[in-house]
Amino acid sequence: RRKIRLEKIKTAVIGAGMMGFSQIRNCFEPLEEYEIVAVCEVYEPNIRRISDYFRETGKPVRIYESYRELLEKEDFSLAAIVTPDYLHEEMTVACIEAGKHVRLEKPMATTMEGLKAVLQAHEKRPDLVLQVGYELRYADAICKMRNNLAEIGSPKMIWCHEFRHPFLKKEGLIPDWIRKKAYSGGTLLEKNCHHFDLFNMVAKAKPKQVYASGDHTTEYADTDVLDSAFVTVEYENGIRASLSLCMFAPELKGQKHMHALEFGILGDKGRMELRDDELFVWDRESRGENHYTYLRNNFEAHSEDILPSLKELAQCIREGKQPDTDVWTGLQSAMVAIAAEKSAAEHRIVTIAEMERAYGISYLPKEP
Repeated sequence: RRKIRLEKIKTAVIGAGMMGFSQIRNCFEPLEEYEIVAVCEVYEPNIRRISDYFRETGKPVRIYESYRELLEKEDFSLAAIVTPDYLHEEMTVACIEAGKHVRLEKPMATTMEGLKAVLQAHEKRPDLVLQVGYELRYADAICKMRNNLAEIGSPKMIWCHEFRHPFLKKEGLIPDWIRKKAYSGGTLLEKNCHHFDLFNMVAKAKPKQVYASGDHTTEYADTDVLDSAFVTVEYENGIRASLSLCMFAPELKGQKHMHALEFGILGDKGRMELRDDELFVWDRESRGENHYTYLRNNFEAHSEDILPSLKELAQCIREGKQPDTDVWTGLQSAMVAIAAEKSAAEHRIVTIAEMERAYGISYLPKEP
């Protein structure tokens, strides 16, 4: 049977820093679904690097220093926004208003007002696809957990432990913006919205309340972002989820029993636990254990997890569907994270209901 060749999706990448450059080279370029026609970048060293890259590959990709000029002059269908977090809201709204599909790095915005602005822009153009970059949902081991949840029965408890080295230094017009809450929204949003998204994915219910406790006395004493925290999320269906975060743990260098990331689910029939890229499944009835290991070929910037998300994105654009990590996924994970930041700052339990009232935004889509 003859394979039908589909027209490539013309793509403009906005942001060519570490993550943007990696996604261009390791994700968009290898996939036959996409054709990069333009890149927008404002930081001169990044402009030189991406210009050299496309000159070496012999591809006529145009480079812009203004994303608004890009939107005015360039013919493309998909905007891939890989910029610092504080630019996400502004750029996403502008791209949607210009009639572009959007692939947006997480978080969707750094404030509740920003989340509301993106949601409202998308509600005006529901024909456009918006995918938020929660690539952990597409990671091989997470997919295996998700597809085999029935093995452990009804989930009751979810946990995530992330004990890692500090944020990598960020270059750009605002150096190390990631260590400044005004630009990142805080560590629990910038770093852990991924994990709150996984909590939401497993719980399949609306969070009721969030309690967080943390400080920045060790690694980030000279900043206003947390370097360690505990967070508990309680859902309306009784499921509880717990996050432990440390941003000054020893860096992994082959230690056999030390893991940077652990994610687990305890059900009424068993338990699943992911330790980095190793998945363990225990069954209470048989007392058996299954062990699954995912071997990565490319460790750079989560590229192996991003690739399947881009495959789904291309299919959604062609079929007029919304992806798994859609605008509501982006809103809900960020809303939990912002509630956690608020809880840690104010030393109290924060409810999702009070967040909804305060900002005039619903956690769940309204019934049609």
